[in-house]
Amino acid sequence: MSCATAIIAAMLLRNPFWPIGYEGDREEISAEPRVTVKAAAEAKEETQTARAQQETRQLDMAREASRNWAAARKSLRIGGTVLARQPDGSMRSSVFINGRDYVDNDLVSANFEGHRFTWRVTGLTGSGTLKLQRVRVRPLEDRRLKGTGK
Repeated sequence: MSCATAIIAAMLLRNPFWPIGYEGDREEISAEPRVTVKAAAEAKEETQTARAQQETRQLDMAREASRNWAAARKSLRIGGTVLARQPDGSMRSSVFINGRDYVDNDLVSANFEGHRFTWRVTGLTGSGTLKLQRVRVRPLEDRRLKGTGK
């Protein structure tokens, strides 16, 4: 047998996915694909279970966030409101929240249960009720523990 024939024969037996010099278990190369149906079905079931658990967690978090938004909104002390007519004829509202004056499109923030809630003042309703639009909520860092290693 010539050297070229031996190399060609070795190349035909070598799986192209094995690295050169691979000494592990050799598998026969066949044209038939191998599929493990049971493993695929289990993986699909696990994926569906994980997805259902994630959706449940997100729904619980949304419910909790909604309750927290409402409770944080109640922590705002809303004072007097003022409607002012601008020289161009448009109306502009002003409101006192926690002792500070806010006008339309200003951001109002409040800390509540370890989170900072932020709203945008969108004006007053016809009956004079304040309208706030939810913008974001972020967890507060505990600055007392920062850098102490606790």
